[in-house]
Amino acid sequence: MQITYQFRLYPTPGQEERMIRTLILCRKLYNRAKEQRDT
Repeated sequence: MQITYQFRLYPTPGQEERMIRTLILCRKLYNRAKEQRDT
């Protein structure tokens, strides 16, 4: 059996901007790695 937890975040505007930027960079890195693997 696996137990999961959910947390709600209330980031400040500065923290939210940094989280969004990090997610964008992660998405770009993933897509580039996938592109290299597929070619």
